[in-house]
Amino acid sequence: MINIDHYHRVPQHQPFKGLKLATISLGCSKNRIDTEGILGSLCALGISLTGDYNNADLIMINTCSFIESAQEESINTLLQLRAETRETNPIIFVAGCLVETIGTEIINKIPEINGAIGAHSYQHLEQFIAMLLRNRRLAIKKRVGINYYEPANRVLTASAHSVNIKIAEGCSNCCNYCLIPQIRGPYRSREPQDIVNEITFFLANGAREISLIAQDTTAYGSDRQDLPDLAGLLKEILKLEQNFWLRIMYTYPSRITNELISLIAEEPRICNYLDVPIQHTSSRILHSMGRHYDQVELDHIISALRTRVPDITLRTTCMVGYPGEGTTDFSELILFIRKHLFEHLGAFIFSSQEGTTAACMNASVPIRVIKKRYRQLMLEQQQISYLNNQKRIGRIELLMIDRSTNGKEHFYSGRSQKEAPEVDGGVILYSTASLKSGDLVKAKIIAAQPYAVLAVNLKTLNDFPLEEEN
Repeated sequence: MINIDHYHRVPQHQPFKGLKLATISLGCSKNRIDTEGILGSLCALGISLTGDYNNADLIMINTCSFIESAQEESINTLLQLRAETRETNPIIFVAGCLVETIGTEIINKIPEINGAIGAHSYQHLEQFIAMLLRNRRLAIKKRVGINYYEPANRVLTASAHSVNIKIAEGCSNCCNYCLIPQIRGPYRSREPQDIVNEITFFLANGAREISLIAQDTTAYGSDRQDLPDLAGLLKEILKLEQNFWLRIMYTYPSRITNELISLIAEEPRICNYLDVPIQHTSSRILHSMGRHYDQVELDHIISALRTRVPDITLRTTCMVGYPGEGTTDFSELILFIRKHLFEHLGAFIFSSQEGTTAACMNASVPIRVIKKRYRQLMLEQQQISYLNNQKRIGRIELLMIDRSTNGKEHFYSGRSQKEAPEVDGGVILYSTASLKSGDLVKAKIIAAQPYAVLAVNLKTLNDFPLEEEN
């Protein structure tokens, strides 16, 4: 179990003191948390961090392997790094999902790297680095998914005012197109007190927004009878006295309970925002994907959220080009999007992954058709986003400042509760008052674009109000 003192404890044992490490983290926010845990573990062993690759003794690339393009990005990144640092010749090693996908043969298939460590082997980081320093080329890949790796330290690589907290590892949904259960193992919930302790630490160190993430946050506690469900975990977190935005990401539609909806509606610290990746809306395609709901149930869930939390912002993700997707299936998706008007929607093209059920399906969709559907879906969402943002003009909203806009005096990038960090659009704020990251201001929305709005600062807040003023 985490002791919050561990986050800033410096151990006496520092075998790598004096070495410099540079790092690149690819893929999702869950991967970034792994990177931050690795950095925390290595810094505790004496390694210092640098942003200059040519001044680094070691370079780590934490890789993504979710789809083929992510695998290609991981490989291209390390090849480019090796070319750019040929004169200084640092030790380059890869970590994470690509190692789990390719296996220990990665060391032979990619001679440009010195080592590789899989996502289930981070407890062996000290031995791994020590062997690399002895000029040994090696790859470590342990059996998938036994426990939840809990690093004693975590070095944030993004803003300290908005922090992601991983509440579980792995996935047991086993969708027919997805490699995550094979890469990350079955679903494993963290101890509630460990989660609360981590949040407590970051709130004490300036965090004003906490985003809960996992492959499926709504599956929290489903792997163990002694743990609460997501709603129960939220109640434990909300026992904390501090005021902060609490944001819920990556929810599985059919696991969104009435209790969860009620909590979002009633608790002011929980953002009126929910990330609900639907993937598709055709019942036939959903069944083929191995998703555990159909269009009727999905329609009911989204309608319930809109009804019970009238000001809720919904984000979703859709896939186009799944094997067997016909014109009627895609039309159902478009009609569903038009009906429910998601504030944020991301889409990706089906990628056939060896080892998945979908990879064995013969009814592939021609790539030209897939690309046309993708463009149509994104154009549809662009129009919806623009209309949604236009409705905000004239409103006064509470904004959190992320950073100043480079080169433009008095302009800042920020977000309301309607935008999650990194994945959604945001608010461009004009303010004559000097602001810093994490500041909260009341601002009036004066103009709209498809994926951003423009606002003017009314005043800088000295305290932290729980609700917007309209």
